[in-house]
Amino acid sequence: MGVVSSKTSLAKARLPEAAAGYHRAWYPVCLSRDLPAGKIVGRDLLGSRLVAYRDAAGKPVVQTAWCPHLGADLSLGQLVDGHLRCPYHHWSFDTEGRCARIPTGDRIPSAARIFTYPTEEAWGLVWAFNGEQADTAVPRLPGADEGTIAFETDDRGERPWDTWIAISNGVDFQHLRTLHGIPEVSLPEHLEVNAGGIEFRIEGPYHLQHGRISGTNVFAQHLRMGGRDMFMLFAGTPIAPGRSTGFRVIGVPKDKAEGLADVRAIADRLGEEDAPVLKSIRFRRGLLTASDRHLARYFKYVEEFPCFAAPEG
Repeated sequence: MGVVSSKTSLAKARLPEAAAGYHRAWYPVCLSRDLPAGKIVGRDLLGSRLVAYRDAAGKPVVQTAWCPHLGADLSLGQLVDGHLRCPYHHWSFDTEGRCARIPTGDRIPSAARIFTYPTEEAWGLVWAFNGEQADTAVPRLPGADEGTIAFETDDRGERPWDTWIAISNGVDFQHLRTLHGIPEVSLPEHLEVNAGGIEFRIEGPYHLQHGRISGTNVFAQHLRMGGRDMFMLFAGTPIAPGRSTGFRVIGVPKDKAEGLADVRAIADRLGEEDAPVLKSIRFRRGLLTASDRHLARYFKYVEEFPCFAAPEG
């Protein structure tokens, strides 16, 4: 199969490389706490530049950041009367992406639009769906919701790897033993695969691992070890092929909030052990064996995953 970028081989076969875009999935744009009312945030994501802000009701809005007039970066603009105003010539855009005003009084061209992503807020993150309409629900944590656990969310910064390659760890059960030194690792009997995700559950008298991959960029799991419940979500958003930005959510039941530090330490250790491999990997889907059957199913799922490229003015 050769070296693989974040644009899969099948996606390239369907569309020219420049138009293939990235997978139609929910991607974190920023932390909720980094987007207070009245602030505009710019991010280089999904092979382009995005802008995020809150509307008059406090709901986050995510749009493409290049003004269709001359291409100025709208994240350098201002919010004026509920509209995103370009810093250059003050063209203004509403929350649907339509140009609402040109100060010169010229007729507004029908094509004067910026793309508006479906947007949601969950787990302390602002999420944008890479598509015209969301095909799936926002990623969830198995066995938990925001009202039942104490959790913290962090921006992990830029990473020199593709998100979908890192997320393969979620079903790479061998590496839990070999890289992380977890001695007793069980394989699930099967993976439940649908259009928007992959889910599995391994349960014994003293152990539970309930994992879910959402899209190709989020792995969340509920772990129970020795009677202690832990929740983790690892998410990434592509910047460009081979580069991404990472986010993490960790949690515990609300009545066990003092255990959050222990979960943080476990998540930190897993990340520190994975990072040197992911930073240096020259990924290829090579010689897979019977023990790799779940990985093989994941790679097939990724290859079949649809892509989308937002129009840019």
